[in-house]
Amino acid sequence: MELNLSPILNYDGKKMHICEAVSLSALPGDRFEIISPVNFDGYAQNIGGTIEICGSSSAELKLTCDRCMDEFSTHIDFSVNEKYRKHDDISDTEENPDITPFSGTSLNFDEILYSNLYMNLPSKFLCKDDCKGLCPVCGQNLNIKECDCTTETTDPRFDILDKLL
Repeated sequence: MELNLSPILNYDGKKMHICEAVSLSALPGDRFEIISPVNFDGYAQNIGGTIEICGSSSAELKLTCDRCMDEFSTHIDFSVNEKYRKHDDISDTEENPDITPFSGTSLNFDEILYSNLYMNLPSKFLCKDDCKGLCPVCGQNLNIKECDCTTETTDPRFDILDKLL
């Protein structure tokens, strides 16, 4: 979806409300699937030639648990706070890493939402906080059923000492 900035682009202090439900798809290689439109409620405002896009977003995702490998769905809320400035308005001395240059009169809103969603994903996907995972011996999902495997672990660096006993 292209976000048309023409109504505020040349008017300092002008604000435009944005309330959209954007259908996004995960990219190849992503470990998640976006199963509902990403909802955004916020605004775009021209502040001295810098376009600031702020608001809150939410989405439903399908993930695979990193411990037990079961698929589960979760709701994620995240905020968006991005700043853009036209290429022509950026001087050589002004290099701010928080401001992204753009050209034309519109921005790719899909990219903005996707990058903010991606940056707000948890580092570890867990179906529940107390997920027990899989048995390292037989592979049984320990959330469903306990197994009879012995999972006594020792440090392999001390294996030579076990031979002495």
